[in-house]
Amino acid sequence: MASKAFVAPIIRQVTARGYAQAAAHIRSEPKISSAVLPNKVFVAAIDNGAPVTRVTVAFRAGARYEPQTELGISHVLRSAAGLTTKNASSFIIARKLAQLGASVSASGDREFIYYTLEATQDNLQPALELLNNIVSNQEFRPWELDDNLSRLKYDIAALPPQVRAVDLLHKAAFRRGLGNSLFVSPRRIGKISSESLQHFASTNVALGHCAITVVGDTLDKANTLGQLLKLGEGSNDLGQPTKYHGGEIRKEMGGDFAHVTIAVQGAPAGTPQALALAAAAKALGCGPVTKWGSDNSVLGKAIGNIGPFAAAGFNVSYSDGGLFGVVLTVPKDEAKTAVKAAAGVLKNPALNANAIMAGKNQLKLQVLSEADAGTSLAEALAAQGLYCGKVSSPSEIARSIDQLSNNDVINVLSSVCSSRISMGCAGNLAFVPYADEL
Repeated sequence: MASKAFVAPIIRQVTARGYAQAAAHIRSEPKISSAVLPNKVFVAAIDNGAPVTRVTVAFRAGARYEPQTELGISHVLRSAAGLTTKNASSFIIARKLAQLGASVSASGDREFIYYTLEATQDNLQPALELLNNIVSNQEFRPWELDDNLSRLKYDIAALPPQVRAVDLLHKAAFRRGLGNSLFVSPRRIGKISSESLQHFASTNVALGHCAITVVGDTLDKANTLGQLLKLGEGSNDLGQPTKYHGGEIRKEMGGDFAHVTIAVQGAPAGTPQALALAAAAKALGCGPVTKWGSDNSVLGKAIGNIGPFAAAGFNVSYSDGGLFGVVLTVPKDEAKTAVKAAAGVLKNPALNANAIMAGKNQLKLQVLSEADAGTSLAEALAAQGLYCGKVSSPSEIARSIDQLSNNDVINVLSSVCSSRISMGCAGNLAFVPYADEL
């Protein structure tokens, strides 16, 4: 019988041995640098070696700063990004960006609006000039705003019902300010004039409300852009302080599912309590962790076997307030059982050490995964700068999550879960209990 001594070639053994003896690669962690310019613009940068540079210019111009007579104006402002400015038409802007292989997007939340540029290193400087033109020289022409109405209508029509439920939750919890919708009402489309939009932009898209972050290049690029911005100082009025009221808003939309959000008062951004609540939200559950798998989270076990459903904990933090709660999508006939079970978990979240550890690990994974997406990292750093006046790297946030103890999470939960419940519902609500029935 033939010997098998030479079945595996020697070169394979040598290669494997060489790999085993190779020194481990030590990856240096990129550092974040930040500063405040003389014109009060906060700037920060992290050079992570990415081939594509992301630059975000953020302003305190979110929905909470809308006048009550001009609700939805921040949505119109986001949608108008890239229209004709004082120096160039929308066609020229789009053509020059295409020639550079760059793109500019506008997004926003209840606090901020973000203008984000993505460009390669060799085309960054001319792309920054275009970004400066888009941000500094906005000029809202009535005929272009009229042409943009179809885009606003599409944004509203494409909203998932879960997003509607979360929007209603904020309205019920805060009423005004943070309760303002992220989206313009269909009845208000076409009713916001170019003069109103120009006044809102000049008041809020201003140097005193601005942060610039760069991911993939040095702080010099942020400094250069900050000095080029031709904006006014803006208003020093940051609106009324947030007050949590609690309440309930329901929107009957029909269909086979009920989409329900239940929350209690959370913690402001940048505080240790907000970080603990973020870990607790992950500990409550965020759906199955394997494809086609069962939901073995705290929420999933509490709701039980009632048919197809989706449930997850969530935590959102703002400059002076926040919400901690549960979002649930469930068949309409099973809504009563599922909503009451989810509310029971929210009012008495009995999290053991294993659940808290799993929540911390999932939160770290989310933070570090979002860091790989340069746009998400640039916007997150800008929000940190405007919230706290300083920034922390994703690895620093991950270390802060590791330092959270079980008692930290449990103590924060016991303090917030005693507050009044807020509720936002959309879909088929025939069997959804009211807030005072939970």
